[in-house]
Amino acid sequence: MATAGGAAPAAMDEKARRTRDLLASFYNTDPSAAAGGAAAPAFLARPSPTAAPASPLDSINSTSFDPDIYMNVLVQQSNLEGLLQRHVKMATEIKNLDTDLQMLVYENYNKFISATDTIKRMKTNIVGMEANMEQLLTKITSVQSRSDTVNTSLFDKRENIEKLHRTRNLLRKVQFIYDLPTRLNKCIKTEAYADAVRFFTGAKPIFEAYGDTSFRDCKKASEEAMDVVIQHLQTKLYSDSEPIEARAEAVVLLKQLKFPVDNLKSNLLEKLEECLLNFQNETTHASIGDISKTFRAYLIIFPDSERRLIELAQALFLNRYETVRENLKKRIPSTDLLAMLRSLWEDATIIDEVISEAALPAFSLETTRDIVKQHIATAFLHLQSEISGLPTSHHSLLCIFLSRTDFIRD
Repeated sequence: MATAGGAAPAAMDEKARRTRDLLASFYNTDPSAAAGGAAAPAFLARPSPTAAPASPLDSINSTSFDPDIYMNVLVQQSNLEGLLQRHVKMATEIKNLDTDLQMLVYENYNKFISATDTIKRMKTNIVGMEANMEQLLTKITSVQSRSDTVNTSLFDKRENIEKLHRTRNLLRKVQFIYDLPTRLNKCIKTEAYADAVRFFTGAKPIFEAYGDTSFRDCKKASEEAMDVVIQHLQTKLYSDSEPIEARAEAVVLLKQLKFPVDNLKSNLLEKLEECLLNFQNETTHASIGDISKTFRAYLIIFPDSERRLIELAQALFLNRYETVRENLKKRIPSTDLLAMLRSLWEDATIIDEVISEAALPAFSLETTRDIVKQHIATAFLHLQSEISGLPTSHHSLLCIFLSRTDFIRD
């Protein structure tokens, strides 16, 4: 099996070598270069002037080959078995050469046909392209000629036309300034505050340059209308019923109007702190979901207030857990304590989705562990106080029980 496996690649290499040699002989190139540096076969080797005379048996591929001399030498130097082997070898070489030549003809014939078709198509396309380019050049020349004619006829009137065009644009701007108060009032009625801010900021450079001239009344009326817009934006910002997107848009518009938003941020944070205080005292019907939405809204509206919001969230849960500690003094049932701690844990996870930097779950876990320890210790203290009032026999039994359950408090 190994011999058969090695013979197949060797046959393929021999066939490739013969093909390269045939191509080299056809194109009259150096056979050694075509074979990748390998030694050239004997039938392609050219005799060197200084080399020794070649044997008649080696000149079968030369132009001076004489078949009679070749046969005489071959008969003289070979026996019958050698002649038969030589015959078989030459017949095999002839068949291989014929097959290789047919392969070369067939392969190159298809390539030649394809190349011929490609050249024909290229020629046809180029002929059509030349006609199109000539038409295009003719049309471009015509357009250029007409353009030169128009430029020549309008040369004297061009400056006047440009002046009229500038005047027309100026009149449009002036008309826009005179119509601005009316436009702003319409925007106020339709609550299109973004359009009002866009109109006013576009006209503001003109008011700053010519506001003390004939545009004085327009400037005053426009500023009064914008004062109303600012009031409505502030109302929308302070309104809890407005969605987060509307309140964020109000802040953006106020910033475009150069309105001091820092004061609004302080007031809103104070309002949030008051809301959290009411939530802690249970004087409001707000839920932890509303508090979470409020935190999210403030982060969107005032991205730089995250540190303050973290402090408010931590203070809220610190006070709520302190309230639970105070309730432990009232000797509340374990089920009620468990319900309060579970509620606080769920609230902490909800707020953590908005402000994860506050680390409320970790704080809640640590505080819950301390509260549970305190509850166990308080329960044992109450139990010890109740034992002191029992009869002696009962008292001794309970003392033994408590001594065995001290590990729970530890």
